[in-house]
Amino acid sequence: MRLIATMGANTLNHNHTYIIEGKEYRSEVSFMALAEAYGIEEIIVIGTEKSQVSIRDILDKNPNIDMVTIESDSVEDVFKESLEYMGEDTILDLTQGFRHYPMLTLLASVFLQNSSLKNIKDIFYAQIIDENCQAYKERCSYRFISLIKYLDIANMSRIINTFTSTLLTLDYEVNSEEFSRVKRGLTKITRELFSNNFEASKNKAKEVELVVNSILEKKSLDTIEEHLIYLRKELQTIQNLIRTKESQTLLNVSEYFLKKDILLHSVTLLYESMVAFLDEKIKNNPKCSNERDTYKRRNCLKKSLGDCRSVRNINNCRAFSRKLREIDRLRNTSAHGHTTGTYQQDLRDEIERTIRVIKPIMA
Repeated sequence: MRLIATMGANTLNHNHTYIIEGKEYRSEVSFMALAEAYGIEEIIVIGTEKSQVSIRDILDKNPNIDMVTIESDSVEDVFKESLEYMGEDTILDLTQGFRHYPMLTLLASVFLQNSSLKNIKDIFYAQIIDENCQAYKERCSYRFISLIKYLDIANMSRIINTFTSTLLTLDYEVNSEEFSRVKRGLTKITRELFSNNFEASKNKAKEVELVVNSILEKKSLDTIEEHLIYLRKELQTIQNLIRTKESQTLLNVSEYFLKKDILLHSVTLLYESMVAFLDEKIKNNPKCSNERDTYKRRNCLKKSLGDCRSVRNINNCRAFSRKLREIDRLRNTSAHGHTTGTYQQDLRDEIERTIRVIKPIMA
């Protein structure tokens, strides 16, 4: 484990009391208290040359501390050095930094959240307990506050927003176990939906909803509550896609993919919903009814639909037949990668028109 701290240039005169997880540690600087609390030997301190002078005694007594000095106005260098020195399971101490140093170190940690070789285990700030205590004139007491949950909140918010918009799950690191369960669950929902395993996606959405409800009940993360409520509605929508009739389920999912602008899946499932509807409605076609293979039987019914005179239990059969042929053509073109020009917009428009026509027929 590695500890990275930022350091200002104020003179150190007193051993202060630092409280972490209920235990007290005494030190002139916050990062030494953290190092003692977690048994950390690898310490990087980022500051200016004046910072180095201010902690000269500490550096002389602790050869394991690596002091990195940067010109105070070199914003780019602070960011680069922070990136360079962060490693696996790094803890940050932003308590005693000089001006923009803590901010840039924090931003560097955000930048590295998805690195497999570098990750932030926790971020600390030592908050003074008695606000009237003057740290450079007297001994003061501090309580370490972990800031990692706020990084989790920021990352989880982006994960939720991306999923609800695109059904994709960003691979952002989150430390909270509950957030991790939500993230893993969303990834599985996407896989099931794109594999057309809608029952499994429904079950997984229900599982994730229970985790979201558990987080909301704790009322400890008010800042992300709105995002979690919105995600819960999305999870309920996914569960409600499933219907008793296969044709209705496929139509629902097609419409759902359309709203996410996932057009290939939308047009494919729209076609499948229409041929499933034929299979549900036409039971006595002499050419097709005896075919046990579902794919072959439905393909047969699709071809037979050109003669609507023999079909009496499908309202507006001719309109349905025309739309089925058009959607079949568009599905085939999309699946074989033959799209050009304005095809995507044309496809969207046709899917929308077809759904408007067939919904009342399939209701």
